[in-house]
Amino acid sequence: MNPELAIETQGLVRCYGKKQVLNGLNLHVPRGRVYGFLGKNGAGKSTTIRILMGLIRRHGGTVSVLRCDPARDDLEIKSRVGYVAENPDFYGWMTVQEIVRLVASCHDGRGVWDWALSDRLIKQFNLPPHAKVKTLSKGMTAKLGLLMALAFRPEMLILDEPMTGLDPGARREFIESVLRDFQEEGKTIFVSSHLVNEIAGLVDHVGVLRGGRLMLEMPADELFATTKAVRLTFAEAAPGDLSCAGMLTKRLDGRSAIVTVRGFDAERTSAELRQFSPTDLAVQDLSLEDIFIALLPSDEEV
Repeated sequence: MNPELAIETQGLVRCYGKKQVLNGLNLHVPRGRVYGFLGKNGAGKSTTIRILMGLIRRHGGTVSVLRCDPARDDLEIKSRVGYVAENPDFYGWMTVQEIVRLVASCHDGRGVWDWALSDRLIKQFNLPPHAKVKTLSKGMTAKLGLLMALAFRPEMLILDEPMTGLDPGARREFIESVLRDFQEEGKTIFVSSHLVNEIAGLVDHVGVLRGGRLMLEMPADELFATTKAVRLTFAEAAPGDLSCAGMLTKRLDGRSAIVTVRGFDAERTSAELRQFSPTDLAVQDLSLEDIFIALLPSDEEV
């Protein structure tokens, strides 16, 4: 396994009955980076994360998390990695204060629970210390999970839809303050989220999962540089056979057309499209959400 990688999988396989959810997944998550793990619902994101955390077993392949094997070293991984599940499940009869103390006691023997940070996050997240956990809203429960993943100062965060239930203001606060502080310490964040644009400004590495395999994995700046939209205008109706190398999507609207291209090359792509004699050609940048939608159209099975 590569020591420069915080997470590495080779040929990872996981089945549920006869259905193969992960089909030879190869992940390469560099240390000190924020890796956005993207894919549609059912693509295998949560399954992958549960394997990384040692919560379920793999059926094939190899896995390394901070150079540990989750199947053998799951307790060490849990002591070094802050994990937030999509739907955290806590003891509902406990108060917020009680469950924080319980989780802290699991870490305090190693002297790593940061009580100052824990207290700050309780105030920042407006968590009611004496409220029963079962009375918390979904958003408040999510905040409690985030607190417990962060307060022991882990080496890495693994977040599975961590902003589910948070209102837009809370999501922005979480990204701009909490996650950026963690990122600035040079630590690794592995985050799966369907709120693609919410994490777009944070991630610097992207993996897109489709059918249990990665369809792409690359630095975010490279992805933005090589995936573009090209708007073309024609004197008459846009030609139906409009195409170019790497075309992901094409939308025709009267005398105009928009083509989304992966592997965009300014000189080559423009030359190919100019063969269709547009009167105007303009290259446009895409958001991470735009790219995600182009890679995985809504009508495509995954």
